[in-house]
Amino acid sequence: MKSLTLLTLIFSTALSSVASAGLKIYYIRHAEGGHNVKKAWEEKGVPQSEWPSYVGNPDVFTPKGLKEVAAATEKLQKYDFDFVASSPMWRARNTVLPYLKATKKRGEAWPELREGFGMQVILDEGFPEVKEDILNKGDAIEIPEEESEFFGLREDGKNNYAKYPKGSDNDMKAAYMKKVSLHAIQLLEERFGGSDKSILIAGHNSSGVSLLKLLLKEAPIGEARRGLENIAIWMVEQQEDGSYELKIYNDKPYLE
Repeated sequence: MKSLTLLTLIFSTALSSVASAGLKIYYIRHAEGGHNVKKAWEEKGVPQSEWPSYVGNPDVFTPKGLKEVAAATEKLQKYDFDFVASSPMWRARNTVLPYLKATKKRGEAWPELREGFGMQVILDEGFPEVKEDILNKGDAIEIPEEESEFFGLREDGKNNYAKYPKGSDNDMKAAYMKKVSLHAIQLLEERFGGSDKSILIAGHNSSGVSLLKLLLKEAPIGEARRGLENIAIWMVEQQEDGSYELKIYNDKPYLE
């Protein structure tokens, strides 16, 4: 009788665990690119003619960045992702490209995940009304032939979002960034909301912080007030009521 009771308890606990499992969204920031170190080289006072060729180039990793890509590849292989999306920008794609190759997975380049303006104020009320539709209205996204095996495009996302309307002030730029980020969340929830899937997003600091705040509907506190470090991960888990809880920030368990 005791054995039966124990088995029942174990079975009930297992069912409860499965029932509470929610969608997990992992977000990784790209590795260090040449644009990330330009200011440091300017402050060194070294003549620009003597700078390494990677300095200032957002489409080249620094020596440190190359090591970070290798570390990110190893780290990501500890997870089993059901879906991978990336900003179409070179530094984001190429941070996760070696992982996709190693696991034989195929991701999607999402224009909504590009770097954008407004992470500090993204939750502010009273933004001006967004009047122009910029989604999928910009330049065509080009995936190099050597990456085409690993990245595809959505039918409704083959173009980047258009530039902010001429004359946009900072509030208007943030309003457009909020619209773009909310559209990314809508896409994620339409595909995976309410499931127990684990998905990976590769992107940037500003767009990643904006996305996180909009998912949580509040600004995280504690250590999560800091920006996202290179190749660091945040993770949120969807709850039964549809809300999200922050579980990991900068690769560490999130503790308020």
